[in-house]
Amino acid sequence: MDESQNNEPKPIDYEPKGKIDAVGVLYVVGGIPCMILFFLILFGLVGACDQMNTYIPA
Repeated sequence: MDESQNNEPKPIDYEPKGKIDAVGVLYVVGGIPCMILFFLILFGLVGACDQMNTYIPA
């Protein structure tokens, strides 16, 4: 019997994997370090203003 006439589904023995795209790479390489830098500067400024007893109104 020819395989093209066999109607049994083939078993899936692999897991689908995600693709690597430019947006994902740019997010990891550029976005995460920028967020870390932003928070370091933000908390550094808040700490410096707190030491000078200059309160930032919320």
